Amino acid sequence: MEEKENVKKNNPVYSEIAYDDAFRTMEGRCDDLVISFVSHMFGENYGKDAVIKRLWNEHFVEHMDGSEEKRVTDSSFEIIYREISKRYHIECESLKYDGTILVRIFEYGSQIAKNSAEETISSLKVSFPNSGLLLLRGSDKASDKANIEITVPGGKTVSYDVPIVKMSDYTVEDIFREKLYMLIPFYIFNYENQLPEIDKSEDAINKLFDEYNYIFNRLKKELEMGSLSALSYSAIIKLTHSVAYKLTMKQDNVQKKVGDFMGGKIIDLPEFQIFDQGVEKGKAESEEEGIRIFIEDKVEDSFSEEDIIAKLQKHYKLSKEKAKEYYDMYSGKLAVTK
Repeated sequence: MEEKENVKKNNPVYSEIAYDDAFRTMEGRCDDLVISFVSHMFGENYGKDAVIKRLWNEHFVEHMDGSEEKRVTDSSFEIIYREISKRYHIECESLKYDGTILVRIFEYGSQIAKNSAEETISSLKVSFPNSGLLLLRGSDKASDKANIEITVPGGKTVSYDVPIVKMSDYTVEDIFREKLYMLIPFYIFNYENQLPEIDKSEDAINKLFDEYNYIFNRLKKELEMGSLSALSYSAIIKLTHSVAYKLTMKQDNVQKKVGDFMGGKIIDLPEFQIFDQGVEKGKAESEEEGIRIFIEDKVEDSFSEEDIIAKLQKHYKLSKEKAKEYYDMYSGKLAVTK
């Protein structure tokens, strides 16, 4: 049994972090999917001319003992529409909901707010992002929204809602009616508890096969009508295959029939390849932005030049010379802007 599982894990389609990869790939590449999803989650009405600006999503959390832990948010971005900009942070959770993720959402929100803080010699203004949560597994404990409440000195309380989208609440028709194409790779989660029984029945497997055939045919029509970009169409098919493959690791019959069908649908569209060629440049630019924020943050916290350079070497795998170059570039910029 273990040998069979290892063979499956050697398949190129397998990813240990398939669920996170799927969400982050769509969030980072597919603007049309993200804009529709955000509009639904936060009650917005963004048009096709809305623009997404991705923000740095890596943060270093310092603990009481002085150690640091790298945290990566599932998403951090701004949407600019009609000259109004709003910042968003969405987490995708594959574990059963128990409320503890709200601590992480608050923690990430605090870091995002700190990175964009406005300060003067006597004041500091921080703006928390609009935060939301996507739950892949059904939960009776989760309502349609959670609430984070903060009590500040003097007893005044401020709070904000965290809308929760539960995959289990959406049928195929719901997804297409609301243009929530971003949910399609995770649709297999709606069958998770039934998979062991489905795997024993050829009729049940064929029914699941027919449902995915219907979904992919509908997707193709959305592509032809211009409601879906070619890049997003390709991404959805690839990621649906990857997510389904991981979730059905113990169901050989389901994995073969449905997985082979999805695999046969995968076509490397030119649009996807072109994006991949440009994404490396984007990653480099994003990392440099993170380094700038990191240095400015440490300078503000009165870390010495030597400590900051050492931390840059450790966290970003830089040579001492390159770390020093970044330090000179951005610590000087911070001093000038102040």
